[in-house]
Amino acid sequence: MNNHVIGENAGIVWRVLHGQIFSWEELLKNTELGPMELACAIGWLARESKISIFQRKGIVYFEVYHETYY
Repeated sequence: MNNHVIGENAGIVWRVLHGQIFSWEELLKNTELGPMELACAIGWLARESKISIFQRKGIVYFEVYHETYY
C-alpha cells in the first residue's frame, strides 16, 4: 500500500463520514475497506485534523471534525 492508495481511501472514509457518525464496524461495512486500509485512512485523516475520534460506552466513534468559531 502506498501513499496514493492511502490518500484515496482517506477520501472514501471522508465522504462516508460527511454528516454521519460511525463506529469502526460501521465504517468497515460502509466503506468496504479492509481493516488495515481503514486504519491507514483514519490515521491519514486524524493527522490532518479532518476527523474527530471519541468513545461512548466503550465503543469508538468517528466523525468529520467540525471546527467552531466564536
